[in-house]
Amino acid sequence: MTKLAWVLVPLALAALWAAWLAWQGRLPSRPVLNAWSSLLLVYVGATAALGIFWVANQHLPVFDWHYLFGYATLLLLALHLAVNARQWWAHLRVRRAAPPLAERRRSLTGVLTFAGLASATGVAYWIGLRHGRSVLRVAHDGAAGQGVGWSVIEAFHRHSSHSRAGLLQRAPSARWAPPPPFKSQFDRPLHALPAPWRAAPHSGPSLDVHALATLLWHAAGITASRGGLALRAAPSSGALFATELYVAARRIGDLPAGLWHYEVQQGGLSRLNDASASWFDAQLPPDAAGAIVATAVFRRSGHKHGDRTYRYVLADLRHLLENLRASAEALGLPLRFAGAFDEAQLAQALRIDETEEGVLALVALDEPGSARTDAATAAATASASTPSRTWSPGVPTSTSAAKAQDLTHAVHRATSLRSAPAAAASAPTLAEPMPRGALLELHRAASAAYDPLPVIAARRSVRRYRGQPVPLQVLSELLAAARRPGPVLSGAIGVHLVSHAVDGLAEAAWRYDADRHALRASTTAAPMRRARTRAAALDQEAAGDATIVFVLTLALAAQGDDPAGVARAYRHAFLEAGTLGERLYLQAGALGLGVCAVGAFYDGEAAALIGVDPAREWPLHFVTVGWPA
Repeated sequence: MTKLAWVLVPLALAALWAAWLAWQGRLPSRPVLNAWSSLLLVYVGATAALGIFWVANQHLPVFDWHYLFGYATLLLLALHLAVNARQWWAHLRVRRAAPPLAERRRSLTGVLTFAGLASATGVAYWIGLRHGRSVLRVAHDGAAGQGVGWSVIEAFHRHSSHSRAGLLQRAPSARWAPPPPFKSQFDRPLHALPAPWRAAPHSGPSLDVHALATLLWHAAGITASRGGLALRAAPSSGALFATELYVAARRIGDLPAGLWHYEVQQGGLSRLNDASASWFDAQLPPDAAGAIVATAVFRRSGHKHGDRTYRYVLADLRHLLENLRASAEALGLPLRFAGAFDEAQLAQALRIDETEEGVLALVALDEPGSARTDAATAAATASASTPSRTWSPGVPTSTSAAKAQDLTHAVHRATSLRSAPAAAASAPTLAEPMPRGALLELHRAASAAYDPLPVIAARRSVRRYRGQPVPLQVLSELLAAARRPGPVLSGAIGVHLVSHAVDGLAEAAWRYDADRHALRASTTAAPMRRARTRAAALDQEAAGDATIVFVLTLALAAQGDDPAGVARAYRHAFLEAGTLGERLYLQAGALGLGVCAVGAFYDGEAAALIGVDPAREWPLHFVTVGWPA
């Protein structure tokens, strides 16, 4: 509505001026009205040029079918101004006798005007495309190890942070052509999978092909088709779905041992290659019956999100992995999220190019009856890795990245591990922020149990909400669900929220204290307004209309607690933030609420919104909640 107001304001002023003249009985002549309406159309054309600049600046498609009406309107506007160019230009000039040569040139006025206006569209796009540069340069002392990796992380996070000044100072450098939305092994026979269970079965747990099909579908399966998009079980920013899933089958029912790719469209598996027993022993956690390997095709997100791509693919992936965990829990199957593994070795086995498709997560599947990963043992098993292995960071070979592809690959390498003697970790030396503000204890009533499988199948992102307040008890259930069963890969995530319409809770910014199940009011955040929340989230309606906006942050002082190192901890933090976001999705869905994850925001304004020091705590993820409109 704000953008629309800027377009309507001059039109409204012109209407008031015309009404004033009509009331005085001095209506202007038709030529005068034509001239002034043409000037208003010049203003409209200028605002359209700003829109075209934004399309290019964000590397959105040059043409899409929903742009058709806008481009047709611009064409009609250009034609109108070209036809009337001589009249409205003459109206603005002091009238004087025109020399003979000027009379001959008047016929060219319309042609030149139309050509100028038409070329303005291309110029606006070109300026938006070429404006600024995206170059990441990392300064360090040349020593190898965790220090270089963290330097890359800091530089990347700062470089990929949104700010209002940054929109004018530089543009994303990604020139990735979008790849196909599905990766298929067409040259390989398909191993069909049975239809997934849509509700938890009453029979005892069993790690067989039917259970595997259920896990894969509820993680990445197609649940709906809208507007030409195949929507999946887990949310993805822009419906880009960069994640690919692979299966390392060791003892999974009657599925032959080996490496497989999950064919989302066909609902089956295509065999990549065999895997020896020694390979399984080297790559998988001890005694695992199999594993699911998650990768990201960077181009799918990169052609839209540019320098911020790595943030998006991590958050999207963790939403998917939380669906996987919840589905496994519903089926009674234990699984473990490996905190340490060698991405290069897995990429080689899967036959993928790490610069185009990075290995991001490894989830070990255990047979029923083995030691389960529950809330009490989550922290210990989260870092489960192959036995007797030590790790070192996969530091980029170059610390200068001039292209978004290089930038994404650089930060991916920095958060990756290699099997080698480990270097000493070098965590940022920051003290934990001291909690301040009044403490509000929440009622600890347990949430009603629900089957996550049908909730996952029906899940959709909701961006429009009613103004109806959310009861405080519902907020309590959402917070309890977000922290249950506890951290999976990172304990450095802070949960903040902005309450706009919660019964019994002031409109303010709050920090959640999980140990006490309480809220602590922020004393440093500015007075809360919906417009401020919306502005911090790049003016997205979902953030402005929501009754609750959760903001998930990374506490830098807790980075050093990750046994895989501080650089890897950055990846784990984004994955953990996505975990909490998806838990909010599922619990809110079970309660009838709508949810939308938001990854685009002004980083500095987000920190100010919740009252945190951006030098100590980085906002990572927004999650909006409210009653669907």
